[in-house]
Amino acid sequence: MAKPWDQRSAAEQRRIQNGLVNATLVQMALAHVPFTRAKLQKAGVDARLLRRVEDLKKVPMTMRRDVVDPVRNPDGPGAFILKGTAEGVKRFSDRSVLWRVALSRLFGGEHVQALAIEAASRSIHLHLSPGPGGPIPISYTRDDLDLLARAGSRLAQVAGIDREDRLLNLVPFGATLDYWGVFYMAHGVGMTSLHTRREGADLVQALAIGFASEPATAVAVPADEATTFPAAAAEAGVPLDALRVMLAVGRSLSRAERERLGEEFTRAGAPNVRIAAAYGPAEGRVLWGECAVPAGTVETFGFHTYPDMDIVEIAQPDTGDALPDETPGEVVVTPLGFRGGGAPRWRTGDLALGGVTNRPCPNCGRQVPRVGPSVRRNAWQRRIVLGGRRVRFDFRDAASALAGAKDWQVELRADDKAHDLFVYVVGSDSDVGPVISLYEAMERWGVAPTQIVLASEQEIADKKRAVDSSWPRFSEI
Repeated sequence: MAKPWDQRSAAEQRRIQNGLVNATLVQMALAHVPFTRAKLQKAGVDARLLRRVEDLKKVPMTMRRDVVDPVRNPDGPGAFILKGTAEGVKRFSDRSVLWRVALSRLFGGEHVQALAIEAASRSIHLHLSPGPGGPIPISYTRDDLDLLARAGSRLAQVAGIDREDRLLNLVPFGATLDYWGVFYMAHGVGMTSLHTRREGADLVQALAIGFASEPATAVAVPADEATTFPAAAAEAGVPLDALRVMLAVGRSLSRAERERLGEEFTRAGAPNVRIAAAYGPAEGRVLWGECAVPAGTVETFGFHTYPDMDIVEIAQPDTGDALPDETPGEVVVTPLGFRGGGAPRWRTGDLALGGVTNRPCPNCGRQVPRVGPSVRRNAWQRRIVLGGRRVRFDFRDAASALAGAKDWQVELRADDKAHDLFVYVVGSDSDVGPVISLYEAMERWGVAPTQIVLASEQEIADKKRAVDSSWPRFSEI
């Protein structure tokens, strides 16, 4: 008998992933997602030969700038969406889809078969991933939404929420994974849920509306507002005695936030509330869950991933090199089984402070890879004033433009309310072509450097030694 998703051995997890790697990448590259197809062709990678997790190393990592830069991707972010056809489904889909299509024709005729093909080949739902360069569309087929609901059901299991609960979703409505991940969590569990909060609406008002009929036993709230939730409930005149679980959505909660929540819930007469968190990179397509602990408990155990739905790696943010388990670094995710679009080995720009571990969770016992124990979203992005303009700068963008350089350092200096951006690079006065290309790329991205300085290897080594950071190529003064 097959084991549950969270109790499989590492060998069984890898066996399932090996099967899904080929099915997912062939679907992306050949069936097809234009961006991924072009990227693999440029890299000389045949998706049909990618049959194991280890083969993913042949696939170049992808980051936001690769999608939104018109030079790197002339087709624009729309190329991130599946442009599927019935012929593509018949030629490149996995056996489960082909069986379903064949059976639908046998038992339902051509119309039902057309719907089955459409479920695997047509994007019907979009949410957006905002960031430098503009939003990137994240698209789902009807089959993908079934996977999102399954992932949501698992998130609820991790958070200690079940179908008997009544959920109040206070994540504002919008085209975000945070909102739709919670929506499909309720759908996947089959629980009663109420989604009352429009974008920009006040938390107190949304609480008053949501609790008007019947007390909620579970509540999902943006992580940035988690500590204000008990006070907002008091202001709205809402008792919390029926509340069992609060799910903080979007990021990890800090130690100080968890301590404060314990005090606030005790003051509100709800000391038995348990706290969980949910996080997921939009391009990864699902929300991962942090297992629930009593309010006031400061220890966290990381975000539990779904090894039959994604492969998680940790990378060095300045070079993109893979890092070993339990090493802090950038979260890199490859969705498995999703057909609506996207790219394998997506660099999220999020920092996992403990990397990823495959040890069983000491809190809940689940045997799945865990990211964390805490995660910082957009860890290398900064809102700066450069050349009189307010822009979002990502250190990793500069790193990608410097990928061919022998050595380098990016230095961001703050002066009053403005910033200067210096790029130090090993180079030669006789070969200015790479310097010109570097400046043009960063200018195109709206973050033209204040100055590019040609330096010796020793000078850059000295500058990096002066930086107290795990990534000394990124310097802030």
